[in-house]
Amino acid sequence: MEYVREIVDSSVLDNILALPRSFHDRKVEILVFPVSDNEKKVSINPKKINELMEGSITKSLIGAVPHPDISLEEIRSLRLQKYDGSH
Repeated sequence: MEYVREIVDSSVLDNILALPRSFHDRKVEILVFPVSDNEKKVSINPKKINELMEGSITKSLIGAVPHPDISLEEIRSLRLQKYDGSH
């Protein structure tokens, strides 16, 4: 894929782009790529996701954190209890 790369003074872009303050009065790099309207958007249905997840490490992590409102210290304690036979 072709692209254009230029390094310019950020003031050149003042009327084109809103740049973060940290970019002002500096040289910036610009990369321009063509946009293709004909690109196929990737779509994966839930069945395909389940097929891809089967046996993956991601699937083994699902449910590892039982409650979203639990603190990191509580999670740590629960995980340590799982591997420590004294609790």
